[in-house]
Amino acid sequence: MERPAVKWKVVAQVGGVFVVLWGLSLGLVPWISYWGVGATGILSLVAIGFGIYIWRLTRKSQAIVDILKNATDDEGRMAALAKLGEGKAGDAMKNLARAQLLARDDPPEAIRVLESIDLKKAPAVVQDDVRANLALMYLMNNRTRDARELADEIRLDRQPQPKAKAMYAAVVAESFARTGNSDEAKKLLETYDSEDPEYGEMRAMLYRAQVFTYMSTKNRGLAKSAMQKLGALDPNMVAAFAVKASNPELAKMARQVLQSAGAIPKQKVKMLRR
Repeated sequence: MERPAVKWKVVAQVGGVFVVLWGLSLGLVPWISYWGVGATGILSLVAIGFGIYIWRLTRKSQAIVDILKNATDDEGRMAALAKLGEGKAGDAMKNLARAQLLARDDPPEAIRVLESIDLKKAPAVVQDDVRANLALMYLMNNRTRDARELADEIRLDRQPQPKAKAMYAAVVAESFARTGNSDEAKKLLETYDSEDPEYGEMRAMLYRAQVFTYMSTKNRGLAKSAMQKLGALDPNMVAAFAVKASNPELAKMARQVLQSAGAIPKQKVKMLRR
């Protein structure tokens, strides 16, 4: 989770628009009476209410991210889980953060927590975060159909943060590739530069999605190249292919990449002399 910040430039632009509206409505009073002033006042109240809602949501997100920053070891994770468990039950943002902490050591519980979130009651800006994280957990457990149902509901245009958007794209593309829509997956991934440092640790997610996509489109050379780049970033993610992959060819490729990187020893064949 990235720490959100108030975009003061956008706030200033919106404020400028309302200054102009108020100037026009007051200047047109002789022609349209006070109807324009009343309409501008209502719009202003709506904008102020929405602004307060976004500000409170941003502050809450910042507090949760600050809690997660301290979860760097087992003790920190336990303390973070305890803090996230405080307050109102069923809080979508807190449960999302809890699931992210639980995912490493207890994936089934992380899935249960995410599945317990009522998306209809969750803030709109959080809904796709929940869908993307839950879809990712499904993909990790080969529940591809469940992941696809969530991926179909994710809207990338609603996510302004580059890292989160890259994660969304990776999850959607992998879901597409593993459920028979590899062409769409390839088109989506081509709009993201997996070498872009702005995506940070989410680059690994893009490489993982590329592996599945290129294997599905029969571009095995590109799939192996993506897996090699993934291995350079996170060998554990490549090891997961070798251990859990349902595709024997993908598992074999993962072992070759790990052997080439020296992560696992190469098998030696001994010749017996008679």
